[in-house]
This record gives sequence, structure tokens and C-alpha cells, in this order.
Amino acid sequence: MLLKRVMVTWGLVCAICLSLNACTHSASQLDLLTQAEPDSTRQRAMRRLSLASAYYEQHQNDVAQQEVRAALQIDPQFAEAYSLLGLLHQRNKSPVLAQQSFEQALELAAKPPVRSDELAAIQHNFAWFLCEQNRFAQAHTLFERALSVPNYRQVDKTRQALVFCQNRASAQSANHPSNN
Repeated sequence: MLLKRVMVTWGLVCAICLSLNACTHSASQLDLLTQAEPDSTRQRAMRRLSLASAYYEQHQNDVAQQEVRAALQIDPQFAEAYSLLGLLHQRNKSPVLAQQSFEQALELAAKPPVRSDELAAIQHNFAWFLCEQNRFAQAHTLFERALSVPNYRQVDKTRQALVFCQNRASAQSANHPSNN
């Protein structure tokens, strides 16, 4: 009788252990299936840049700049972040820093694999800066490069900026005939 109880108890212990092992195995499989994929560096940087863009649109320049810098700490090769940094410096009347940021953005965006729509947007931003600096010929060239990109989505915006810049150049030329 004692032997029978020991065998039954031992059987129950084994059954419990096997079921616990099965539960653990199922749980680990479930963990693998439901575990979030690790964020890529660019995805994390893009989230910070999205925040920066939202702050930029709300004219919260200091916070926007902090978010851009956080994006660049995550991904120092993020061309769009340098472009937004250029816009922030432009808005803050820091033309040297703005130009450096735009040039860095163009350099990074031109590296393979080139995302032509991203490059065109950066060319537009840099051209707008150059127009504000009365560097009309350089601005015109960059606007035209952006417009030549087949999948560029902001063609209307760039055309309007180009016309505005051309009108500004004409007005300045009419006011200062010695510059001709």
C-alpha cells in the first residue's frame, strides 16, 4: 500500500512537472510571438524628428531644436533632421549655422541609397533659405533640382516658392540697378 501511494504521488509529481514545463515552453513561444520588434535606430530618430516638426509648426523653437538634437544623437546620419535644424537656425536668424545644417543635410541625402523625394525636400528648404539670403541664382538652381525629381510630392509648394523668389529677385534688381 505504501508502495502504491509512493508510485501515485511520484506519478502526480511527474505529471505536474511535465505540465509546468509545457506551460513554460508555451509561454516562451508566446513571448517570441508577441515580443515587440526592437526599434531600428532610424525609427527612433524619426519619432524624435516628428516631435521636433510638431514643435516647429507651433513656433516652439527651443523645444524643437532639443528634439532635433535628440534625433541626431540617435542617428547622426539623418539628413532630414539636419534640414529641420537648418530651418530652425534660419528662423532664429543664424544664417551661418543654417547654411551648415542644410549643406550637411544635402551631403547625407545624396549618399546611397538616395531617397530622391527626401533629397528634393531638402533642396527646397535650402533654396528657400538661399532666397531669403538674396542668393537668387543658387536658390533657383536648387528649386529646379527639386522640381526635376519625378516622385517629389510637394511640386506646387516648390513652384510657388520659386515664383516668389524670382519676383523678389526682380524687385531687388529694379531697386538696385547697379547690381545688374
